[in-house]
Parts: sequence; C-alpha cells; structure tokens
Amino acid sequence: MPTEEKVLCFERKLLEDLGLFQGLSLEVDKYLPVLTTPANLCYKLRREAEQDRRYKQLIPYVILLSQDRVLHYQRGRGGEETRLHGLYSIGVGGHISDQDHNLFSEDRLGYRDGMWRELKEEVSLEPLSEAAVALLNDDSTEVGLVHFGVVHIVRVASGNIAGRRKGILAPEFVPISAAVRDASNYESWSRLCLENIEILRARADIKTSR
Repeated sequence: MPTEEKVLCFERKLLEDLGLFQGLSLEVDKYLPVLTTPANLCYKLRREAEQDRRYKQLIPYVILLSQDRVLHYQRGRGGEETRLHGLYSIGVGGHISDQDHNLFSEDRLGYRDGMWRELKEEVSLEPLSEAAVALLNDDSTEVGLVHFGVVHIVRVASGNIAGRRKGILAPEFVPISAAVRDASNYESWSRLCLENIEILRARADIKTSR
C-alpha cells in the first residue's frame, strides 16, 4: 500500500499574528523568515490539509523569465490541483513533500530542495538567477484558503523547455506584454503577479545584483 503524501504547512494563526493580507505582499523579509522557521512548520497528510482551514500549505510559485518573455502554460487534468484545471498559469511549482526533506537538506524542512525539484521536473531549465520577491494569499477562493505562495523570479538564458510533466499543457515563453493583456484567462495567483509584474522584475534585479 503506497504511503500517503504529506505536505509542508504552517498554522493560519501564525499568518494572522504577523498581519493577514489579501492578495500580493512585497514584505518578504517580514513574513518568510518566520513562516519558514522549522518550529513553525509541520507536515500534514495532503488529503487533510486540503480541507483544514486552520493550516496553510506553503507553495513556491516560480515565475520563469527569458529576457522579456515569461513562461506560461495551461493546467491539465494530470495536475495535482484539480480545482485549477483549464486555467492558464505563469507559476511553476507545487507542494513541498516530506520526501523533499532529508539529512542533507541545508534549508528549512526541505522548502528550497522541493522548489528546485519541482522546477527540474516540470520544465528542466538552467537558472541564471533566483530571488524571492513577493508573497501570495488569496482567501477569496477555496484553493487559496488553504495555500500560501512565495513568488520567486528565476531568469533563464534559453527558452527551450526540456522537461515536461503531466498536467502542464502547451508550455511556452510568451511576451510579458501579451500575458498582461490576457490576464483574465489566468488563475488568481498568476493574475496578481501579472498585475504587478514590473515591480516584481525590478525587485528581482535589485536582489540578484547585491
């Protein structure tokens, strides 16, 4: 019998204590160190975490940029979140599993290990730079109530997508301006990012130039 998947979570009360926000926040340095402190994290069975609003699942949401183009794709039926099927997305990533944390993990309960694993599995592109630039909390949807996103900007040299995973349909790099123009066709997290994409790009440039 296969072992049930466990996913990385933190208590919603922790977010409320720090300052609950709706939508996109740029205060990464305020929230992320606290939310990713090992003492504040736990692994819960995924089937329980999807229904338990006392917890938020911590999700790396990676936006891939190649010059002035952004990777987008459509979420297919093979994806792990059925409530997002059919919507477009610019965010690559997913749940952090307890299998991402091992004795050799250098970070907080496997968060970064899981982020890079997801990126490699889904698109297999070599990164030039990476920066955490924003946070996402959307309590207006059933999906958003139990998830919390960390937006990472990853720049890549090539737009050639080597990796493919079930659930990611027609991935391609499109002009950022085109994605912004069609933002209404994207899932809520992607819409929030597209509405603020120039700010996010600028923050990534500042962080990676330090």
